[in-house]
Amino acid sequence: MYNAAIKLINNNIFRGMLLGLPLLITACGGGSEKEKAKALLTEAQTAYEHKDYTAALGLIDSLKSRFPREIDVRREALHLSALATEGKTLRELESADSLVAQLNIQADSLQQKMKFVSNPIEGYYVAKTANPATFIGSTGLQARMSPDGDFYLMSSLKATAIKSISVTVSTATASATTANVAHDGERNDRSMGAEVITFMGAECDSVGHFVSENYASPMTVTFNGTSTYSQPLSQSQAHEIALVYDYSTLIRRFKIATLEKERLSKALELARSQAARTYVETPTEE
Repeated sequence: MYNAAIKLINNNIFRGMLLGLPLLITACGGGSEKEKAKALLTEAQTAYEHKDYTAALGLIDSLKSRFPREIDVRREALHLSALATEGKTLRELESADSLVAQLNIQADSLQQKMKFVSNPIEGYYVAKTANPATFIGSTGLQARMSPDGDFYLMSSLKATAIKSISVTVSTATASATTANVAHDGERNDRSMGAEVITFMGAECDSVGHFVSENYASPMTVTFNGTSTYSQPLSQSQAHEIALVYDYSTLIRRFKIATLEKERLSKALELARSQAARTYVETPTEE
């Protein structure tokens, strides 16, 4: 009799636990799926109001992935996402606009130190102090820039014949070397009483950057061929190379910044258009 009573009590307790389990699960879950989705939307709205657009967009992405069936909440989130994207893009556009203006001022300042040299094939820019007419047939380096802003470097070796194909510029502690340009009678020419090489773009960018970083220090230029020939790189040539390289770099950065500004302007228009399309008017009680 005693054992039967114990068994009955245990069964009743077990049934009570089973009946209470759904309530326990609901309590632990923190509400319905719609309530959870709305809670995330509220967090995103708060982030947006505090102008933390990145956080708002992250919360909206989380809402979309976690609650794909909550269509009404997702519709509200879509409009908030467009507004947050608009705010974020506008902030980026303001930064891009500021950068373009800053680069333009710097480029205008350096342009005053440059001059354009007409040429039957293609004109080019050099530093105002450079003399292209007397460079060929001398020994040294001269930096030039194409009308599109591309940096290139010319070497001229008159002192001796070594069949040069590259040049190295060095300080007491570091150096940079151009790529090799094989003799072809055009970019590597030996018919004008000197060995004249034209190094284009990536072939000489490291040397241009090196001179720009170190032009105030004593430097040596070494011509590399079947043997080598070295001499000090004059302070004037080093300064001219640094000037042309810096101007070319500014022109490239200005172009990239301008393109980014244009991209952001279009993105802002798109975000504003999407915000207008996704606006949902909240019904008012009469």
